[in-house]
Amino acid sequence: MALLRYARIVWRTAFAVANNIYCIPAYVVWMMALRLVRPVLAPLYWRIEGFMFHWLLAMVSMWAWTAGYEIVESGDEPAACGTRRTLVLANHQSTADVPILMAAWNPRPGVLPNLMWIMDHVFKFTNFGIVSVLHQDFFIRAVSKLSAVMFL
Repeated sequence: MALLRYARIVWRTAFAVANNIYCIPAYVVWMMALRLVRPVLAPLYWRIEGFMFHWLLAMVSMWAWTAGYEIVESGDEPAACGTRRTLVLANHQSTADVPILMAAWNPRPGVLPNLMWIMDHVFKFTNFGIVSVLHQDFFIRAVSKLSAVMFL
């Protein structure tokens, strides 16, 4: 039984690593190639980018599925907002939350392609950073009062 559990852990880890190795570069190559037509065909570019971004995040949502998590949601239904712009604030505790959030939003049409992240600038330098830059997510520098005083 323990051997089966460890084999599953190795398989899931290899699956996540393989996803990062082939999905992110594929997205980046296609978006860089299509970037040439963006000034002329911006709506088409953003539609293709949204489609590819959705599939990229669907891969992330599969990590929650392969872990056997069942997603239970509470609160208002985001679809009730219709076509209006909506700000969803999640009590995001760690990077482990990301697959859960993606699994919850993946089946909703039009959510993932239009999802914008606000994240610390340090994430620009991760494997997903180039995707976030191309998707035009927001990067912030979180500065505490203590660090602001130290740099004065």
